[in-house]
Amino acid sequence: MKQASNRWQMSKNIAMNILAFAVQLIINFYISPIVVSGIGTEAYGFIGLANDFTSYASILTSVFNSVAARFIATAYYNNDYESANKYFNSLIVANLAMAGILGVVGTVIVPNLDTFLEIPASIRFDVKLTFALVFGAYILQLITTVFTTSTFVANRTDIQGMRNIINQIVRLGLIVIFLNFISLRIYWIALATLGAGVVVAVMNVSLTKVLTPHISVNLKKYAGKQYVFNLAKSGGWMAFTSLSNVLMHGLDLMIANLFIGATEMGLLSVARSFPNQFGAVIGTLAPLFTPVFVAFFAKNQIDELVKSVKKSINTLAVLLFVPICGFIVFSTEFYTLWQSSLSAEEIRIIATLSTVTLLQSYFNATTASMAQLSVVTNKLKIPVLVSLGCGVFNFALVMLLIHVTSLGVYAIVLSSTVIMVARYVIFNSVYAAWCLGVPKKTFIWQAVKTWLSVPVLLAIMWGIKCLLPVSTWGGLILDAAICAAICYLIMALLYSRQPIVRLFQKIFHKS
Repeated sequence: MKQASNRWQMSKNIAMNILAFAVQLIINFYISPIVVSGIGTEAYGFIGLANDFTSYASILTSVFNSVAARFIATAYYNNDYESANKYFNSLIVANLAMAGILGVVGTVIVPNLDTFLEIPASIRFDVKLTFALVFGAYILQLITTVFTTSTFVANRTDIQGMRNIINQIVRLGLIVIFLNFISLRIYWIALATLGAGVVVAVMNVSLTKVLTPHISVNLKKYAGKQYVFNLAKSGGWMAFTSLSNVLMHGLDLMIANLFIGATEMGLLSVARSFPNQFGAVIGTLAPLFTPVFVAFFAKNQIDELVKSVKKSINTLAVLLFVPICGFIVFSTEFYTLWQSSLSAEEIRIIATLSTVTLLQSYFNATTASMAQLSVVTNKLKIPVLVSLGCGVFNFALVMLLIHVTSLGVYAIVLSSTVIMVARYVIFNSVYAAWCLGVPKKTFIWQAVKTWLSVPVLLAIMWGIKCLLPVSTWGGLILDAAICAAICYLIMALLYSRQPIVRLFQKIFHKS
């Protein structure tokens, strides 16, 4: 009964977070063409760049926050509520200190943005205000982020998904009001994000009281330097991971702005919006398996943990390969309909950039849950160093390609795709096995089996597109529905056989 309950909870966790992802897609779908057609691609690019700046701040904040949920959950699972409270309250103090530092940094950087970025004069004030509001939203998130750990501790990440949905619905509602009834300015999008962040912060505090009643805010009683140090000792390595992420992806728009042009930065921002959402959903879904992994590891049930990891590989492949393939096959048609104000050449550039970037997702999807094992086993140093090496190499390669080739903006996505695919395929699977002390090939073959389905899915979708060419939204929706129905059935037959086997057993048993 408990196993069935765990499966049901995992299904709810996945379903709610996928729904949250869908809502986020709808918002991006709504915002982008309005901004691009009404203000220009340059303005849209600065929205993405402002968000990238918060990833630079995460290099500092991840020192304490990256492993906090694991420390609090482990203590809570062992009924050590005293330690759970000490980690919880110590993290609040650390985050308040960092929020103060970032606030000072923001007041220095934002007024002087135009001294080191190429900002068109017509939107200079709008860009600065957008950056200020994005900084404010990030600081609010940082101060209240400790309250998000309750859903992880209680293994109720379905509530996390619902919380994300509410966040995005509030944000969308504010954006619709601001852009349609006040004025068409990019800073309204940032203000909507800040407003939604306030709503979510209140929800997080309430959820903590409900899901983890043994945890309370009492800084004087519980906060201590030793617990801050323990978080930093493990999380310090994750700061290098954040630095690696910045070097791998977070500097893309900055490099485009400084070395290629504001227009190209805008096109890259449009091109990476949906691939980034796929990366975000992978980043959201993969940790959903972690509470189960932690439970098995804590009980030293390694065989069960290995089975669970393999199931997670299949689950993510079944869920994500079909939309990834669909987006690649129909990218040109989608962007033509979505960004109707852009030229055919701009659409071609965006579709190519999106496709190259999205190739990473095939390999990320099936190795992301493996990567969680380094957190589960607290063996973080090697992956951090590998990530940092990949980030440094990517930055160097991008700069080299920009200066010695005519690739232009394509250099940015080509470099990161080649490096990250190599990292996912070679390192993630081998290191995950090493963390558990099992043979190196334990997980890689499971991933390879899922990758073999990709050419089949692509071929089917290309065939459907040739039979039913797309020129309208209705045609695209029809093709997408047909592709989804056929390809999800194929993926279910290939990688989710147990329900089908049980069905045949019931049929033959009755006969």
